[in-house]
Amino acid sequence: MIKRLAYMLSCVLPLAVGLMISSTECNAQKRVLSKKLQIDLREVTIDSALNYISYKTNVFFSYSSDIIDERQRFTIAYEEANLEAVLHQLLLGTGVEYTIINGQIILFKSKASSKAQYFFETVNVRGNVRDVETNEPIPGINVYVAGTLKGSSTDINGNFELKGLSPGKYEIVFSHIVYNLAHTLVTVEGDQQFVHIPIKLEPKITQLQDVEVVANSETQKNWHKGFKVFEEEFFGNTQNAGKCSILNPEVLNIEYDRNSGELKATADEPLIIENLALGYRINYILELFEHTPTVTRLLGISNFEELPVNNNAERKRIIRNRQKSYQGSMTHFLRSLTNGKLKKEGFVIDEVNELPSSINNSYFELPAKLHADREQFAFDNTLKFTKYLLVIYTKEYESSAYVFDQLQMANQDAAAFNNSLVGINRNVGQMSFIKLNLPVVTINSKGFFNEPLAVTTYGYWSWERVAEYMPFEYSP
Repeated sequence: MIKRLAYMLSCVLPLAVGLMISSTECNAQKRVLSKKLQIDLREVTIDSALNYISYKTNVFFSYSSDIIDERQRFTIAYEEANLEAVLHQLLLGTGVEYTIINGQIILFKSKASSKAQYFFETVNVRGNVRDVETNEPIPGINVYVAGTLKGSSTDINGNFELKGLSPGKYEIVFSHIVYNLAHTLVTVEGDQQFVHIPIKLEPKITQLQDVEVVANSETQKNWHKGFKVFEEEFFGNTQNAGKCSILNPEVLNIEYDRNSGELKATADEPLIIENLALGYRINYILELFEHTPTVTRLLGISNFEELPVNNNAERKRIIRNRQKSYQGSMTHFLRSLTNGKLKKEGFVIDEVNELPSSINNSYFELPAKLHADREQFAFDNTLKFTKYLLVIYTKEYESSAYVFDQLQMANQDAAAFNNSLVGINRNVGQMSFIKLNLPVVTINSKGFFNEPLAVTTYGYWSWERVAEYMPFEYSP
């Protein structure tokens, strides 16, 4: 069915490749596309958008009813723009093109889009960001996909685009110094060439007062002591941690009780982190940080940028470090799980009733017993269990620093403990535990959970913290 807007079209000519256009026709097309209009539409269908444009410009459109998926919604806003700019923004990423015949705009699917049979390996996410109070578009909002290298920012009209997302579920984050953090979950499907998401942000409540804040030496001393504890717990104690630094520590608010050892931290802005070992700059939104002598709770949203590499030797070092960090990681485990290669990749798993209360000899004997007595579990792309899943990576030893930390938590003397292990097989893997926060969690092909905050980790994975973080896109 062909849709006609405003009036019946007359003399709609067939389209032809290589159609010659006279100078008169060319000038007529320019006049059509140069027509000015103001437009402010949110979450409307293609029919509604084109009807509005037709009403404002007295330009008429003709197109097939199935040219754009009826599920798609469009948001577009310009104070004043010509018709060419409006159509470019409206049709961007849809696979729809247009031609002008006798002053009328004919929409059609491009040949490349038609051959794709409506399935796309990657999808673009587009959207518009506005102030919730004024409904005005907001330029300069940082927009990125949590845990990835993908990011963008809004233009003067509040529009943004994130390109090249594979089908799956993503957390899109919106960040700005004067607006409250916002994030939304987006499902990207292969039968859509783009997904559109509108968002409204709330301004941060600030009180502008002429108040001079004077920090005394004791307060400053306590903050610096707390910051050292924060860095150690935030980055962890792995080898990579020594190559990590926070470039804007002044945005951190730290409450540190030196007597109890308890620490809480918040951040007014995203932390800017440089990891020279892995070659990334991380923009990290700190959502939660609480530390006691026995437990550290850390929650945040990260976005990655590649650091510039000075020479080939440095590039090789970064590649080696990334590979080492990946081996035995949760991402490595989940990818091995979904590919049916747990045993080949060196993982052994078992469901256990509870976490170990302390380290003892049986703790070190467990990997060998599991190898001998049990087969690997059969999973596909889901995890479902009620207790704890013990995961052991058998191709690497646990770091001596990690073992020592565990001994300290268990109040055991390291020297005495080592003496008690004489004669025991020390071929110990890296032991981690998973507890589900949902009845069932699903894993995508990239080796990540589709559901945010799907699990809680204990053991080695919880010890390897921000210093080992890498983007979802990484593959050895």
